Amino acid sequence: MGSPSALYPKKIDLTNCDKEPIHLIGRIQSHAMLFVIDNPSFEISHISENVISTLSRKREDFFSKRLKDVLGENGTLIETYIKSGDNNSLEVTINDNRYVVVTHHNNQLVYVELEPIEQQENAQFMQRQLSEIISDLSEAVSVSAMCDKTAQLIKQFAGYDRVMIYKFDENWNGKIVSEAREEQLDSWIGMHYPATDIPQQARKLFLKQGVRIIADVASQTVPVYAKLTLQDEPLDLGLCESRASSPIHIEYLQNMKVGATLTAAIVSDGELWGLIACHHYSPKFVNYYKRQTVKFLTQVFSTQLTLRASNEVLTRINATTAIRATLVEQMSDGWDVANGLTQKPTSMLTITEASGGAVFLENNVSTVGETPSKQEIIALIDWIYDTQMGDIYTTQNIAEEYEKGSAFVKIGSGLLCVFIAKGEKDCLLWFKPELKQLISWGGNPEKAVEEKGKRLSPRKSFEKWNQEQVNTSLPWKDYEIASAQALKTSISNIIISRYQEVKLLNDKLKEAYKELESFSYSVSHDLRSPLRGIDGFAQIIKEDYFETLDEYGKKAIQTIIDSTSKMNMLIDDILAFSGIGKNQISMGVFSMKEVVEEVITFLQVDLKYKSAQFIIDPKLPDAYGDRAMIFQLLNNLVGNALKYSHTIEKPIIEIGCDNSLSPVVYYVKDNGIGFDNKYNEKIFGVFNRLVKDEFEGSGIGLAISQRVLEKHQGRIWAEGQVDNGAAFYFQLPAR
Repeated sequence: MGSPSALYPKKIDLTNCDKEPIHLIGRIQSHAMLFVIDNPSFEISHISENVISTLSRKREDFFSKRLKDVLGENGTLIETYIKSGDNNSLEVTINDNRYVVVTHHNNQLVYVELEPIEQQENAQFMQRQLSEIISDLSEAVSVSAMCDKTAQLIKQFAGYDRVMIYKFDENWNGKIVSEAREEQLDSWIGMHYPATDIPQQARKLFLKQGVRIIADVASQTVPVYAKLTLQDEPLDLGLCESRASSPIHIEYLQNMKVGATLTAAIVSDGELWGLIACHHYSPKFVNYYKRQTVKFLTQVFSTQLTLRASNEVLTRINATTAIRATLVEQMSDGWDVANGLTQKPTSMLTITEASGGAVFLENNVSTVGETPSKQEIIALIDWIYDTQMGDIYTTQNIAEEYEKGSAFVKIGSGLLCVFIAKGEKDCLLWFKPELKQLISWGGNPEKAVEEKGKRLSPRKSFEKWNQEQVNTSLPWKDYEIASAQALKTSISNIIISRYQEVKLLNDKLKEAYKELESFSYSVSHDLRSPLRGIDGFAQIIKEDYFETLDEYGKKAIQTIIDSTSKMNMLIDDILAFSGIGKNQISMGVFSMKEVVEEVITFLQVDLKYKSAQFIIDPKLPDAYGDRAMIFQLLNNLVGNALKYSHTIEKPIIEIGCDNSLSPVVYYVKDNGIGFDNKYNEKIFGVFNRLVKDEFEGSGIGLAISQRVLEKHQGRIWAEGQVDNGAAFYFQLPAR
């Protein structure tokens, strides 16, 4: 095995080029020489083949020797330069040729490249030229103008036939947004190129290296040899200035009739925004110093680009600040977030360029503008929640990512979704409609490869290929995403404020509850004693003096006795009502049929309601709850059924259940006086009686019943019809 290049995959074509280890190619371009030395021994471990011919020595004469042993004084200079960590450039002369020394470190190795220095510009001229370029760049009034200016300046400075500003989209397809070219060349502005033209591993290297050249596309590259003990280990040439290019990329450039290239990475916020791509139609070598200047200019351009983009986002966000304030005011009105965003004059659409919006809160969907149906929105949210990471999801082509998205691409090809709280499906959604447009590609993107013999090769044709783009919306801009995030924060603040208000009310409720307990104690002790006295003295007067009283006196004594009895009953009901709240619930399984029978016995139906007929379902299922509380519940419901039907000639009380529902629904029905169904909620309020005094009672029984069900986390409801009976239904939680 002669060199690390032997470790490179033997078959590289368009079927595996995205996995091609281009950093391990094991070859460099012929204009440079390469030494790789071990750190800290400084012994040579690798050399490029042209080192052997330049120094007229055998290959084995280099390995395990130091640079000073093979380059003499120049080698000593280079070793001292490496040890010093000096950032200034070093130049050496070998065989009357002047070279610049370019070094970098990778793990335990130091890479030493020797690049020829051709004609060197005057330093003062370079500095003045650079200053003028930066000044011109800063004067550009827009991003588009800045791109145009950059392309023109780099063409003037570096002398390439064509200089292009190449911008990536979210799928890494590229578009030429600006160019400077020789007059005889066709314009490529607006042309698109598929992501496969610059695969992901090449993009990663651009991000790391910043700028690189291919001096002569047609020239033979030079292999790099390793010493015997390292021949089975690949050598990483990823950061070498002179690294050779992938054979696939060389073939691609040859198909474009390109003779030399320079490429510089445009980096914005740490991401690869695009490239400055320079093409020359004959060999062209740009020396290291000039490349560093291009790298610096690209960094200036990148910085200006980031600042312009950030300023644009901030300007748009600031413009939406007043709108968000209005939205917050609308949402805070009645604490209704969904209504405040979708049903008011200023809607959630005003902070983006979307045509439709939706709010999903507490399993309810509210919409504004043109949106998919509510069922489609719920299914879409489920898919995003189950498949996507993070609290923000954006796409221009929902149909491409979501199987059911094709049903609403006309109105919702573009989607921006922001989840309000971590771990919850509550979210905000914005929709953009499909925008059909004509895309011009540099060659047919569906034929990015051609079959050549038994292998796939890059396409040969780069003629304009027009393609209609469908199912795709306008992209989501940074300010739209930032505004959506800011609105989410505002909603979170509203929810927190609402929580604090509810907490304050809850604290007040607890205080009121303590006062109610105190009141209950007062009722129990302070009111019962005088009532007992009143009742006792009235009973004594009735027993000892009743016959001596006139009719008015007899009625007065009986009224006192009846009133104290009602008052005692009211006190008992108030204590029962307050006791439900503070009593601990004791859950268990019990026979509902047995409880019903006990209630009927307790109410002394055989003595007090002899005409009443009971229809009791013999298959009443067992229930799960607090048996004592359910007894109290049924005592109230059955007692009311008897009370309000006793005026009927044949009262019928039905106690049964509906097993078709889950949990099972129990009911108590009667054929008594009934009630107007519009009061079916009011009837459960404290002291809310719908009848006059001809029917005894305190007006608390149904409130106690509702409290029992609330304690069980169940529910109770009623249905009635005047003079045609009433029905009360309740559900207990499943076990």
